[in-house]
Amino acid sequence: MTDAPRAADPPPPPDDPARAKALSRARKFVETYVAKGPYELYPEAEVVDNVVRGLADNLVAHGRMYCPCAPVEESKQKGSEMVCPCKPHHEDITRQGYCDCALFASPDFVSAERLKKKGGGA
Repeated sequence: MTDAPRAADPPPPPDDPARAKALSRARKFVETYVAKGPYELYPEAEVVDNVVRGLADNLVAHGRMYCPCAPVEESKQKGSEMVCPCKPHHEDITRQGYCDCALFASPDFVSAERLKKKGGGA
């Protein structure tokens, strides 16, 4: 992805009912996608939570769950290709073990990260 700045739309306030609904929808989508496989969640819960919040914020502000790791205006130009799960996420995971947003990861990557945290990895 590029280092271009994101759209200037501020996220909705945390107590906004539309944001709460979008957050619930984003969480359900992510859980369902992971349950169907073949990917798992990125192994750092705080990172996953931030990405899910970004998806929800984009849903409220732009009407679609655009990947929060890419500039929204660029994503809008690409259309559904950059709506989560984005088209390039399979290639990202094959290349580096996780998608560029650090939301989805390969089971091998997740296992390796767990081993590292236990002190058994490289």
